[in-house]
Parts: sequence; structure tokens; C-alpha cells
Amino acid sequence: MTVVVLRIAALVYALSAAAYVLHFIRPRYQRAATAGQALLTVAFLVHAVSIGFGCSEFGGAEFFNLRGGLGMASWLAAGALLLLLRFQRLPALAAFVVPLVLVGLVPGIVGNIGSHHEAVPEVVRLPALKLHVSTAIAGVAVFAIAFGAALMYLLQEREVKGKRFGVLFTRLPSLQTLDQLTQRLVRVGLAVWSVALVTGMFVAEKAWGKPWDPQLLFAVVVWGLYSALVWMRQQGIHGRRYAVLTLVGFAIIMTSMLGLRAVPELSQHQGDFGRKEAMR
Repeated sequence: MTVVVLRIAALVYALSAAAYVLHFIRPRYQRAATAGQALLTVAFLVHAVSIGFGCSEFGGAEFFNLRGGLGMASWLAAGALLLLLRFQRLPALAAFVVPLVLVGLVPGIVGNIGSHHEAVPEVVRLPALKLHVSTAIAGVAVFAIAFGAALMYLLQEREVKGKRFGVLFTRLPSLQTLDQLTQRLVRVGLAVWSVALVTGMFVAEKAWGKPWDPQLLFAVVVWGLYSALVWMRQQGIHGRRYAVLTLVGFAIIMTSMLGLRAVPELSQHQGDFGRKEAMR
């Protein structure tokens, strides 16, 4: 049932993305943006139902691996985007972010999520692990939206510097709006990521007997990069360099989430906390 509901959510997300992209291409179709937001709200709620089924059927353990984590990050990103759209009318941002949300659901809708029941490992019951996973996923979600805003900034900057003032220029928000939005998202993401980093070290010690792992080292690099971005903003440095480094930070996050797991036994952080003894 979890996969069925998740696939329904993915379908509605796809319809929302199509509506927002249509509005981006044809801004005069105002109803497309309205429909996109309505569909995004429905998809978010259906996605929440699938998460509820996942917790009921599999004890929540599914959300501690990469597949479930990406799905949860997509859900949080969709929720954060809806909250942002409530205060700022930025349908162009949604045209960039909703497809990212949909991509995050792909592993869950094509894989065998929860194909077998297993006892939930004792370490998964630790409040610190729950806090670590939730804040790490929330951080990824916020940084994903910052990625979308930074990408839009670079596209808009190219239009302005080239004095083209074409389709993208009229569709995208102003450089100032995108710059401010990116730096605010980076600040929020960094605060959440800091909690995830500290709790992650504690959980790693409990699960594997040591606080350090390549995955955690990448997390420290990400924290350092986004901290540098906050410092740069305080020094009045922003614009293109800020946007590029925001993209680099998210690229590092995705590399650590996907790339490290592609190399067998490189990282112990595989989402399988039940293998504590074998991994020591």
C-alpha cells in the first residue's frame, strides 16, 4: 500500500510540475500557477499518507535508508516550498524545485520498498538517531530549494549581463530577490544541518563504535562550505560567487548520499543500523 500511495503522490507531483512549467513558458496562463500550487498541496498530503503507511507497515525503519531518506527529503522540500509560496509569489521557483522533488521519489516508486519485515534495530530507537535523520533530511530539503534559487540567479544574471532581456529575463524574479532568498535558505539550512552533524557524531559512536566515517567527513565539508557562505554574506560578499558555491554545496551533499554508497565498504553510513557488529 505504501508504494501504491507513493506512486499516486508522484503522479500528482508530476502534474504540478507540468502546470508550473506551463506557467513558466506561458506566464499569461495564470490559472496554471494556481493549479500547480493546488496540485502540489494535494501531492504533499498524499505523500504524507504514504509516509504514514510506511511507518505503520514497516515500523519507520524504511526511512533510515537512502531510498526512504530521499523520499522524506522530497516531502519536506515540498512542504517548505508550499510555506514559501504562501508568503511570496514565486511560481518560477516552483517550476525549478517541484521537478527536483519528483526526482527524489524515483528510488521509492521503482524499488521494492519494505519488501520484507525486519525487527527495528535497537539503535534506531534512540531519540538522537531520530533527531539526526529528521534534521539531516530537513537540511537536504532546504538546501535543495536554495539550489533551485541559486540556479535561477545564475540564469537571470546571464540574461542581465548579456543584455538579452529575453524569455528568461521576463520569467525569472529579480537578481536581488533571488540573492536574498538564497542567503536566507542557506542560513536556515545551516542551522538545521548543524544539529544533524552533532547528533550524527553521537549516533555513529553508538552504532559503529567510532564517531568518524567518510559520510560524516563529507557532512563536515558541507557544514564548512555553508558556514563560509554565511560569513561571506556578513562581509557583504554575494552575487555570482555566492550562487555558485551554493550549487557546489548541494552537489557535495548529493555526492556523499549517492557516490559513497556506490563504492562497497567505503562508508559504514548505509542506513542499515542493524549491522552494528558486522561493521565494527
